[in-house]
Amino acid sequence: MKNHQDTALSISNPRLLAGVYFALLAVIATCIVDGFLYFVGAEQFLPLFKATLLAVVIAGCFGAIFGRRIVYSQKPYRRKAFIYGFLMVLVALPFYVLGFLYLSEDYTRWIRTETLSQQILNYLFTLFYSFIFAGLWLAIAAGFAAMYLRGHVVYDILHSKYLRRR
Repeated sequence: MKNHQDTALSISNPRLLAGVYFALLAVIATCIVDGFLYFVGAEQFLPLFKATLLAVVIAGCFGAIFGRRIVYSQKPYRRKAFIYGFLMVLVALPFYVLGFLYLSEDYTRWIRTETLSQQILNYLFTLFYSFIFAGLWLAIAAGFAAMYLRGHVVYDILHSKYLRRR
């Protein structure tokens, strides 16, 4: 059995690739979640533009942080890539909720009228419900997206790079 070098391990900038990939997926996911919440009649706490901007920044940053581990996962990479994508969302969710509370329209009223313990309780309450309603599903979707990034997107980019050189 020959020991072949995996070409995905030779990609030059995995953090940039993963950051852009997950930022683009964040735009799609934010629009889908916002459309679903609008469809069921939920109140819009954060305008779509602010929610999309926040999601792109958070997903891009955490995609860049976890990108090297996802792209450079050794074969068999599926389980590792899924776990890193899943963990990426779980780690990013508290930062997203913090930004969500800061950008929400009730922020000035919330920050001035409540005590620190009430603010922390409100943050934990929002974090819990965002994890229940969206976080778990987004984490699973990000795990599959990380598997697709490692298994297909990287090889497609490398294939197009080598085709241009010929």
